[in-house]
Amino acid sequence: MEQTSEKTEKEGRRSSNKVKQQVYAIPWLAIFALGMGMLVYGVAESYGPVVTISSFVPSQYYYVGLSLSFIAGGFGALLAGFLTDVLGRKMSFLVVAAMVLTGIAIFLIAPTNIVALVISFVLVGMAAIGMETPVLTALSEMIPSKWRGNILVIIQNFGNIGVAIVFIPAMLGFSIMQDKIAYAILFLAPLFALILGYWAIKETQPWSAITGKISIDVSEAWKAIEREDIKPVSPNTGMSFRYIFLTIIGIVQDVAFVWITYDIGYLYFSTYSEIIPIVGGLAMAIVGIAAGMLVHRFSRKQMLLISYGSLAIFWMLFLAYVNITGSLNGLGLLILAAVLFIPVELTWGVRAMLEPELFPTKSRGRWISYARMAVWVIAGVITLLLSIYFAPPSTASVNKIISYFNLSSAIVMLIFLVAVALSIIWYYKGFETGSRSLLGHDIKHL
Repeated sequence: MEQTSEKTEKEGRRSSNKVKQQVYAIPWLAIFALGMGMLVYGVAESYGPVVTISSFVPSQYYYVGLSLSFIAGGFGALLAGFLTDVLGRKMSFLVVAAMVLTGIAIFLIAPTNIVALVISFVLVGMAAIGMETPVLTALSEMIPSKWRGNILVIIQNFGNIGVAIVFIPAMLGFSIMQDKIAYAILFLAPLFALILGYWAIKETQPWSAITGKISIDVSEAWKAIEREDIKPVSPNTGMSFRYIFLTIIGIVQDVAFVWITYDIGYLYFSTYSEIIPIVGGLAMAIVGIAAGMLVHRFSRKQMLLISYGSLAIFWMLFLAYVNITGSLNGLGLLILAAVLFIPVELTWGVRAMLEPELFPTKSRGRWISYARMAVWVIAGVITLLLSIYFAPPSTASVNKIISYFNLSSAIVMLIFLVAVALSIIWYYKGFETGSRSLLGHDIKHL
């Protein structure tokens, strides 16, 4: 009897340990699947401009490829937020991946049909911008808070790889047949993300608990993820202030990314109009991985000040160099342009961490998407107006080009300084989320 009792007890312990391993193990395969989702995000975000530049889109319809997908993206962000909170993190991820897949399939079937092009760009544009919401939300609810920031920064950096995948065939000047093969291969990215996501991603326990899908308390769901006693976040600001804060720093980050990556090269430094995006993509990928490895050593408030503060400082250095040297090209200019991508990537990383960390589980997806929709629309309008009103004439002299550059740069600097001021306010008045359990949000809103 004693042997039987001991045997039963040992089996019980083994069974208990097995359950704990299943509950507490970090879901690396699911994280990889979500990373593939971000890669698809990068592919889809660049899809419209690249197929236009590659002459797939008939020349009379160029505006469809250059604008329609981004306009649709704002609505896609809003849709993805509601899907994420209503259907769940996994199902919304699968729906968005399927939208990308469908959009690219329609394009490959009828690349010259205007109706098909419109449907394709709308679907892909909506899904591209919408993809980040389920990815960031799911990651924030399945990773222990100690490493949550590291994973959020590294995984969102897969978007840079997606951009590179799309631009490589266009930059190499492939023939039409080779382009078709290349874009057919791109069809495999969302397909792979869809299949892998279906099998690897499990619905997050906090969302399942808060919505009653599983019969455990939300506090127990978070404890199962944390694996140890972790201090919860302690929200001390209203939801509206958090939304405004995230929206403004998001607008500034988006303006910085678009203006530095695409606009300044095209408008003022035409020698490097194609080189700057390539250099920037590589620099951002390197900085993103490095930052992802080190982010746990800093508080979110420190990272916020470092990223937006360095953005303003490096922009001033770039502006000073152009005016002191009076040069629109040269190795020094290219190096400083590359340096600008350090804060551009850091500000993107800070956004990726803070967006899912500032809101409760029940409405996390919607609040992220409210902010993202406003960011895409407002930042797009700002960069559009800057490029229209401060574009130098094609016959402008070097001095005239620099004067146009100075005018636009002064406005951009003011925009950057707004984010610096807001970062200082958050540093003293906001609440810390780094290495904190997000349970604090749910306790407050139950």
